[in-house]
Amino acid sequence: MSISEPQARLAVHNIDDLIGLVPYLIGFHPEESLVVIVIEDGRVEVTARVDLAAVSGRGSPDALVTRLFDRYPAAAAWFIAYTGDDDLAWDVLDACAVLGGMARVLRLLQVGPDRWRSDEPDGPAGPISGRVAAVAAEAAVLGLPVRPSRRALAAGIAGPPDDEVDDLTERIGAAEIALDRLGARGRRRILRRLLVASGPPDRDDSVRLAVLVQHEEAQARVLRHLSVENAEKQLALWTRIVRHTLPAQRPVVLGLLGMAAWQNGDGALAMVCLEQLDRIDPLEPIAAMLDWLNEEVVPPQAWTRIREPLLAALTDQFTAAGRRANRPGR
Repeated sequence: MSISEPQARLAVHNIDDLIGLVPYLIGFHPEESLVVIVIEDGRVEVTARVDLAAVSGRGSPDALVTRLFDRYPAAAAWFIAYTGDDDLAWDVLDACAVLGGMARVLRLLQVGPDRWRSDEPDGPAGPISGRVAAVAAEAAVLGLPVRPSRRALAAGIAGPPDDEVDDLTERIGAAEIALDRLGARGRRRILRRLLVASGPPDRDDSVRLAVLVQHEEAQARVLRHLSVENAEKQLALWTRIVRHTLPAQRPVVLGLLGMAAWQNGDGALAMVCLEQLDRIDPLEPIAAMLDWLNEEVVPPQAWTRIREPLLAALTDQFTAAGRRANRPGR
């Protein structure tokens, strides 16, 4: 499941408007997905997306719907199934309607390749037309990010191409030696400079950051520096850094990128980072933090209130796992 926070205000007048805006609300064009848009007092509070396969058949949208309405007890929601499979769409949407109840379900909507249908399998329908493109253009002008697909989102944070690995290996080795010689104070000074630099880091500074954040205290410093106000900048920074990492450095950088994405309201990217962490190093302590934020539908605005308890828990995970001794380069 991915949870995205709204980043701008746009007027939605009809179903066409809503369909046009969904890719901008979740960050990419959904396919075979259930999208839930939680609305309170006429404002989108959060948008959640999950694979239809995960909430159909033996699965159920129960956990997702319950979590969202527990977090926003006075809210109602739109439930949208993106698929051309009518039976699959309405099986899932009917389950959502039962879970939400009449008072909390604003609309049920199936969006297929060419048409949408609302309320029930034989309910009102309409084509996906040029009106959608106009609303999408308005969202694009406001700078809301959207990718062609979830696969494109994952490709955007891929590691280095094969022909750069040897050079990167040498640079990382040299950076580890140089930073180790500087000592803790010197490393803190460099980290502080790189976090507040106005422009994007060059390749050597990108490598230095990737090496520096393998240390627990550096991760904590990065996370204390993170805020709603600088989240967009931090997102751009860690997107660049992740392209200059090898497998040994990648888990931590993915975690920091996911945290910046969450703080920036980009739940789709945060979830992609978490899924990659689950594949390559599910025991990375920062992965547990990111997973908890996603599962509990925690809004980015809560970060300053929960930051210190979470960082204390992060330290406890390092200590319990003995990761300082286990990870190369520390």
